[in-house]
Amino acid sequence: MIWVTWRQFRTTILFGVLTPLLLAAITIAITLLDGGVAPIPVLQGCLGIGDDYCTAETAQTIAILLTIALPVVLGAFVGVTVFSRDLERRSHVLGLTQSVSRRRWYGVRVLVVFVPTMLAVALLGCALYWAKYRTSPGAFAFMSTGESRLDFPTFGATGFVAGAYTAVGLMLGAACALAMRNTIAAMITTVVVSTAFLALLPTQIREHYASPEVQRQTVEQKTSEMYGGTPDFYLPMDSITIYPRWNVSSGYVDRHGDVVAIDWQRCTWPDDYRDMSEFETVAEYEEYSDRRSADNARIAIECVRGQGAEAFETKYHEDRLFWRFQAIETGLSLVIAALFGGLSLLLVRRLRP
Repeated sequence: MIWVTWRQFRTTILFGVLTPLLLAAITIAITLLDGGVAPIPVLQGCLGIGDDYCTAETAQTIAILLTIALPVVLGAFVGVTVFSRDLERRSHVLGLTQSVSRRRWYGVRVLVVFVPTMLAVALLGCALYWAKYRTSPGAFAFMSTGESRLDFPTFGATGFVAGAYTAVGLMLGAACALAMRNTIAAMITTVVVSTAFLALLPTQIREHYASPEVQRQTVEQKTSEMYGGTPDFYLPMDSITIYPRWNVSSGYVDRHGDVVAIDWQRCTWPDDYRDMSEFETVAEYEEYSDRRSADNARIAIECVRGQGAEAFETKYHEDRLFWRFQAIETGLSLVIAALFGGLSLLLVRRLRP
């Protein structure tokens, strides 16, 4: 049965396995030939593939974006077609009328086609993690850029969780094919649902994997940060945060910790703005600018407090939780894939020759 399945779907299997492996090999080769990259969690903005200094960064950016899309593509073109083609041609009748049980008929396809594809994408994610964070040409530790490895899309493309996303896409595609028995309709449904799933994880679900840390600032501290204060690069080295964090939410809260929506239009701002050209010397303009900033800060504090706010809170997760979140999200995705698998088995049992 395994040999027959391989013979029938070898082109599909090679597409599902070789595509992520080839992408991983190309990205690693370009990164090594370019001498590695600094371990920065954000996607590099350098997209000039012809420039020597940004070839590796550009290749990694493209690879990460393609990896995020792979579970959707593979779900539609592998997960769906493995079953829909037989159903449309009615060649499944031959398989279901043999001595092979329906469960085995379904399970062998999952084992021979889906599992290698899922493992190949997981290997791609691990390869991208190594290329992005372990090939630094200098003695750099993990570098902070104000963004985190927990952010979209780097989280889903660097690490083994990409393989779990692919499992969801493949099992969803199979379930859609068995339920609809129409390739085009099943593909469209798979693309829509799997895209919604991948969008839901970073926006609504991931933040609940652990209790977030809370940074609380007084209204005065937050206002000072907005209208002055000292930038991080002027602070003492021991006070600078080296490792980034993933900010989940931030906003003003009242004395009970409830969120307060601040309407800045209700604040009475001064309208006596003067341009630098109106002053005879730079010193006079700087004195005016400092005075104006102080007035704006005072007005902002009064306005915010007048609307019931007592503090500014930022909820965040530390970047060190990366592998913990990878494990949780992988487990969650595999459970969802198993549910789609159970639905598929139920559909197979009801499938009539």
